[in-house]
Amino acid sequence: MSQTHQEKSMDKKEIAEEEREKMLNVENSKHTGVTPVPDLESEEQKPKKIPIGGIKMPGFCRTKSKEPCKDDEAKPAKSTDAESASVVTKETEQKALSAEKPIIPVKDSKEKEGRRGILNSIRIPLMSSVFPRRKKEIDTELGQTGTAGLASVETLDDGASEKRPIVDEDGMETVRLDEEYGTDRIERPKHPLVVYLSTFRRHVVIPVTTLTILLISTIVIICIACTGPRRTTSIKVMKNDKYIEAVTSCGLVQGILEDNAYVFRGIPYAMPPVGNRRWQPAESLSRIEHCWNGTYLAHNSSKSCWQRDIHGHIDGDEDCLYLDVFTPTVGYNFPLSVVVMIGAETLNGGSPGVMQPSAKLAHIRDVVFVRPNFRMGIFGFLAVEPLTRATHPPTSGNYGLSDIIAALQWVQLNIENFGGNKSSVTLWGHRAGGTLATTLIGYRRAKSLFSQVWISSGSAIFPGRELNFSEDINRSFLDSIRCSDAACLRSKSAEELMDVVPATWYVGTVGLPEMKEDSSIYMKRRHEWLVLDGTIVQEHVGEILSQDNLMVKVVMGTTAHSGTPLQYLSSNVTLNATQVENLVRESLLGIRGYTYKALRHYNATLKGLITMISDIRVVCPLLTLARMNTNIPFYVVTQPRRQHLADPDSDAAAILGTYTAVTPEEKRYLLVMQQLFNQYVWNGQVALADRSGAKRILIVDQDVQLAQSYSNCDFWINENIVPKLSVHFDENEFVSLHTTDHALLVRKIFLDQGLSLNENNSGTCPLHHVCGSNILSDGIAHQ
Repeated sequence: MSQTHQEKSMDKKEIAEEEREKMLNVENSKHTGVTPVPDLESEEQKPKKIPIGGIKMPGFCRTKSKEPCKDDEAKPAKSTDAESASVVTKETEQKALSAEKPIIPVKDSKEKEGRRGILNSIRIPLMSSVFPRRKKEIDTELGQTGTAGLASVETLDDGASEKRPIVDEDGMETVRLDEEYGTDRIERPKHPLVVYLSTFRRHVVIPVTTLTILLISTIVIICIACTGPRRTTSIKVMKNDKYIEAVTSCGLVQGILEDNAYVFRGIPYAMPPVGNRRWQPAESLSRIEHCWNGTYLAHNSSKSCWQRDIHGHIDGDEDCLYLDVFTPTVGYNFPLSVVVMIGAETLNGGSPGVMQPSAKLAHIRDVVFVRPNFRMGIFGFLAVEPLTRATHPPTSGNYGLSDIIAALQWVQLNIENFGGNKSSVTLWGHRAGGTLATTLIGYRRAKSLFSQVWISSGSAIFPGRELNFSEDINRSFLDSIRCSDAACLRSKSAEELMDVVPATWYVGTVGLPEMKEDSSIYMKRRHEWLVLDGTIVQEHVGEILSQDNLMVKVVMGTTAHSGTPLQYLSSNVTLNATQVENLVRESLLGIRGYTYKALRHYNATLKGLITMISDIRVVCPLLTLARMNTNIPFYVVTQPRRQHLADPDSDAAAILGTYTAVTPEEKRYLLVMQQLFNQYVWNGQVALADRSGAKRILIVDQDVQLAQSYSNCDFWINENIVPKLSVHFDENEFVSLHTTDHALLVRKIFLDQGLSLNENNSGTCPLHHVCGSNILSDGIAHQ
């Protein structure tokens, strides 16, 4: 037995010596750069399967031991626990004797490396998922391209790229948690479809997606750059949705919300015409020093310009060049049509009269309304020689027209910021405002300021006198104010100037033609506000309208009783047949022998008398003017409203929605009138007009009827009352009054109406100062 025991001990020693020798060889080869060749067959046939998170403990493979790591060799048969324990004890003793170092307990080393392993198992996946760039660095350091596995802290900075077990100083080897990406993994061939899809995604999908994103980003950047920093499609509402801001050329303005629309009141559009700017053409706000700082609060209406209404009341302010804007929206997505409203009862005053838009109207019609103030009377139309001398180029008068032009220029510059379309601007003039709008048709730059004109119930008094002739007539005003130069005139207060205006310049509404109108001297010396100033108005309106191609579209019209004298508008006035007959007999018509014919055509009633006056003063002169061009539709409103009359404001009131419709007939008329106006504003056409020009007179009642002529005007034309009255003149006399061109214009009117002139070119001067078609209409009421 003892011999057998000794043999076994010797065998064990020999085996231990062989193992130590092998380990020393491995260690030596490691230091010399020679890596032992692993057993490929055993590795391929039996890949290692280590549990996730498994760590090889010291004792089985220690770096300072001469014993080789058993992972590099074919694994021997499993040993018993006792053998393993003896090997561990023996190795520990030999290490202590040879290295003369304290023995590190297996338990402490295991706990230490275990803690490191846990930290690394948390750190590496976190670094891999949250910090992709760091993950790439870690993969490079580990020498891998797949998913990072567990590594100790020391190996992260090791820089090793060899695919072999990682062993730290204490003999602990860290392995990957993911078995599939381990160093000993068997590569499985991928399906060709998977390879194709992976390649397609890497080389096609990603570049195409990147290019698409870049293209979209470029388009967005270009759109933002082209739109500009000042424009935005969003509406900027502040302070509980009550106020809104818009941009103008002079800075921000703040409006107010009313009836689902926005209102900006009192926006300045020109320099105040005060001091040295009194009796100067309107000057736009084109300089930065003329503008305001911060936001202009456009909440309240401005005061009207100085004026004297038909009742003799005087009120106003010189600093009055402001305008109001009524708009459904403030944005740029869908620009709306724009209507600029010019309203006045006479050129002396009564502005704006009925022409007052509202936020509700803008919301319902989807139209932007603009209503400017403009100078009137003595401040708007004074033409005298001292003012002409003080201006370069020498001219005076028509200052009110320059105000309207400045307002239209402001619209072109700013209306897009209020939701309007500057290419679709309708200039709407009513009564005396219609006269001003008609005059501006001939303005040289009219086409760039507005595209179409709607003239309702305008007077037919248009500028026909040369500037020097008007200056001579107005000399009486200089004598009254006792001034001979412009400085003296500008030093006077507004009240002083208004007080010395001659009473004959404030002509009220008149009735039938009077005897004095038969006098050529009276007609020559009669005051007129508008003049041919050579700057704004260079030729008579009739000459402009007679051109084949007008610069702008025009619609003209009026009501059947637009020339009603003020005293007949009262509900208490009554006239019997005898009274009406006496009025006609005492007028110029009776003197000329037209009493019987007139009363038979109109009837001897109050309504008949008012209709007669309106036809002679307004309707027929305007129709004569409209007939000078076949492209101008002309309407006549016959639907009665007050006292069975189609009063002067019934057409404008119907368009604005202030017409109180009671009867079914009135309601139908209201809809018809609004449709006519709206279609013209939106589309530039009168939907029911005859485009051939044969029937272009629209009789507006409950419905619209087309006609070639208006019977009442045919009567006066056939009787040579309109456009002429029996005041004879020859061409030489006419030239001394006006110009040869105007005489030729009158000749054209006569010939167009089928009338004749005698051999020496003499004819009869129209009742309404129509020498040169300078027709005097209801107004002597609306001038």
